[in-house]
Amino acid sequence: MPGTGPTDAELVKRFQTGDGTGLDLLFERYETPLFQFLVGMLRDHHLAEDTLQETFIRALERLDGVDAEHLRGWLFTVAYHQAMLAKRKHKHCPAAIADCHDQPDPILQPDGQAMAREDAGRLRKLLESLPSGQREVIRQRVYEGKRFREIATHLNCPLNTALARMHEGLKRLRVLWEHDHV
Repeated sequence: MPGTGPTDAELVKRFQTGDGTGLDLLFERYETPLFQFLVGMLRDHHLAEDTLQETFIRALERLDGVDAEHLRGWLFTVAYHQAMLAKRKHKHCPAAIADCHDQPDPILQPDGQAMAREDAGRLRKLLESLPSGQREVIRQRVYEGKRFREIATHLNCPLNTALARMHEGLKRLRVLWEHDHV
């Protein structure tokens, strides 16, 4: 946004060099326009809020590979794709999306359910090996279904810290999972 402070590219560079305020300012800059865009697409404030959080997580995961000069358009593209995913999920599970994923898949055979329970137990064990900040953000998001703003408030940390802990925790879990499966 010309004339209103640092450019997106400057803020991305700040974040990449370890200055968390860069990410805070980017979130502040794009939170409202992205949310309005998502509400327009999804026609559901709660679903739009969840999709906005997923958009920011995906953006955080891929920020290093983005041309910061075109960040705005890229963020709206990510938001659009996340909204389309949310619509598909909502179509298959219109009542309480989160509850859909908590129910065992009725198609699974009993041995498939046993494997899923075993995987869930292994995942909980691996989760315990994460640093407490990452573990707590993942626990509150995945197991309690809290929004990132609620998690940040509960943990008394900035929103970008909660998002970064989720991102880093999931990356670490992925590595631990792959190592554990070998």
